[in-house]
Amino acid sequence: MVTPTGSDHPSPLATTGPTRPRRPRWLWAAGLGAVLIVALVPALPASTPTGPERTPGSPGPSTPSDRPTTRQPGYLTDPVGLRQRAGLARQGVEPYASAMADLLDWAEQAVDRSPDPAERLRIKGTEGPFVEDTAAAYGLALAWAVTGDDTYAEAAARFIMAWVDTTVSTERTCPDDGACQTSLIISRTVPGFVFAADLLEGSAFLTADEEERLRRWLRDLILPTASELDNNWGDAGTFTRIVLTDYLGDQAGFEAAIGKWRELMDLVAADGHIPEEVARGRAGLGYTQEALDYKVAAAAIADRRAVDLWSYVGAEGGSLKPAIDYLARYMTDHTDWPWSERVRRRAPSAFWEIAYAKWQEASYEPLVAERRPHGHVGHSAIRWTTLTNGVPFGDP
Repeated sequence: MVTPTGSDHPSPLATTGPTRPRRPRWLWAAGLGAVLIVALVPALPASTPTGPERTPGSPGPSTPSDRPTTRQPGYLTDPVGLRQRAGLARQGVEPYASAMADLLDWAEQAVDRSPDPAERLRIKGTEGPFVEDTAAAYGLALAWAVTGDDTYAEAAARFIMAWVDTTVSTERTCPDDGACQTSLIISRTVPGFVFAADLLEGSAFLTADEEERLRRWLRDLILPTASELDNNWGDAGTFTRIVLTDYLGDQAGFEAAIGKWRELMDLVAADGHIPEEVARGRAGLGYTQEALDYKVAAAAIADRRAVDLWSYVGAEGGSLKPAIDYLARYMTDHTDWPWSERVRRRAPSAFWEIAYAKWQEASYEPLVAERRPHGHVGHSAIRWTTLTNGVPFGDP
């Protein structure tokens, strides 16, 4: 198993609260049978664009008149896809076997933690209880989906509802200003609660009343905090608005969030560099990757809603794949970065699995492999992407 190496914001979840006897490592395999694991199947295909290439600055299919009414379920994954991947993992097929083992090693610890909600939510750094608990909810819901162990589902719901029922206000949130850290961190991480709730939907572990309380909390308290800036903060805010408005069934809000995604892509240069991010001196390479985390995740989710952002061409001629290719070039050899002589390179983030599954680009493989399996390590809701989105290297 490949262990993730390095992290810009490592935040392993410590075990707190009452403990139970640990599950034997073989139990997860037995539990998979309880969720009707699909037999060994070919590697899952990457999603394909749902619309034609467009001219620079042209609108995409996101108006009420042309947005399809049908959609794929899920966000970065769905229960059927997870069962297929769990079946492959049981057969020892990589990268699924390593990703499954990594998730369940983490979940055995996280399931014993207690949530740590705040009545008044203010986030001063890049880590802390909100970051950890949104990750815990999502990871535990994933663990339940692939094992059928109800203990994981109960814990995932407990993490969600602890915050919903405790947090009544936010502090230091200013969506149109970069001086308020709380807006940034909420924007990065709160989709984890939605990803978890989506996997638990229809189960006995998150009741209809709890779902309704979650929706009110997201709509009234959380959604207004999402960043609207034109840099990576705004990319994170757009990611959150796409996820939350979709979950809330807010069609107009979803359309507006898709429109903001395109506006941000309109700022990307034709060669793929993002002016707002490369201007950050030594940190420009890292901030470019940060922005693409959210651009790529949002595109993957929009694709499930039959909205093609993959091929959108912005007003300056920029589009998503050239931007990723540009980043891949300098992630591979950052010594030639043209925007700073002493640029810092961060470890590859989890979005590389999504990008590789989409395009099967050989230049992405070393970046995916550097930290595969991509699991809980990170600082946003975009985690466990080897399990949810990864494909074997070299697949056609």
